[in-house]
Amino acid sequence: MICISGTPGTGKSSILSALSKMGYKCSELSDLSSGCEVGIENGERIIDVSCLKKIDFDGIVAGHLSHYMKCDTVIILRSHLKDLESRLKSRGYSKDKMMDNIEAEAIDLIGYEAEEMHPGKVSEIVNDNLDETVNKVLQIIENKKSYDDKIDLSEEIMLWY
Repeated sequence: MICISGTPGTGKSSILSALSKMGYKCSELSDLSSGCEVGIENGERIIDVSCLKKIDFDGIVAGHLSHYMKCDTVIILRSHLKDLESRLKSRGYSKDKMMDNIEAEAIDLIGYEAEEMHPGKVSEIVNDNLDETVNKVLQIIENKKSYDDKIDLSEEIMLWY
């Protein structure tokens, strides 16, 4: 299973849609994880992340918790904070929810978690351009290349305070 993860707003669904149109077997994590739901808080589904390891899917899964699954390869999508802000604003995120996600992106929380769970199987891609990102994802899927587009967002996050 190939897992595409990242902070909300980094482009996971857009990449998954492009891969699906190319004929890859794809699924959003939310479509696979209904059995892992343990409640709802503030209108958001609460997921038992330990349950995600039990899901079998032979394809590509995208979701900000997909790195908790039994991934053979993990692709973390990253984004510059200004880009992320505009995407989250367009989704109607509250200021607090937006800041939580921006801070998580700034410290690469999901990348850190993924590397802890799947050492040596994680690639990070900065999603500045959809076509370029799709091409990089395809190279990873085809085992041609891995990426480590690590970005230091510590300077960018300081602009928020």
